[in-house]
Amino acid sequence: MIVWINGAFGVGKTTTAGLLMERLPDAKVFDPEYVGYLLTRFITSPTGDFQDLPLWRHLVVETMSGLAQQYPHIWVAPMSLINPAYREQILDGIRADGVEVREVVLTLPEEQLRARIDADQIDVAARQWRHDHVARALTSFAAVTGAHVVDASQPPEQVADAIAMSIRPVPSR
Repeated sequence: MIVWINGAFGVGKTTTAGLLMERLPDAKVFDPEYVGYLLTRFITSPTGDFQDLPLWRHLVVETMSGLAQQYPHIWVAPMSLINPAYREQILDGIRADGVEVREVVLTLPEEQLRARIDADQIDVAARQWRHDHVARALTSFAAVTGAHVVDASQPPEQVADAIAMSIRPVPSR
């Protein structure tokens, strides 16, 4: 299974993924950004965003599907997919390969999201990028269907608990 943690840039996906690993035995994190970092060493996206590279989207589907099929763990993917067409291409592509995908969307009101972006001292270089994409992300994620939406304004541990509870199998009686 793949748990895809989606949401605006800076909403807390990476923090949540780390906490989720503590709650799900045998879970592993794979950040699809690594595929982008690999590609951009060799090619340049005309837009400056590796998600706009068709090869990136193809490789993410192949990589995530391959990991899930060949290394059967719960795989946690903390990655913003704010372009609805890209989200559909990637998540549906993984599902078409026979892999279960549970998408979780972390949400925050705009003011809280911007404050969180400004407070981040770990990835300061990404601050402007995140701010530049807030409006588009909020619009995109407000329209998402078929995902488990989680309020990210609660403490990160509670966010991770809510996700863990939503993906655990219900015991049969």
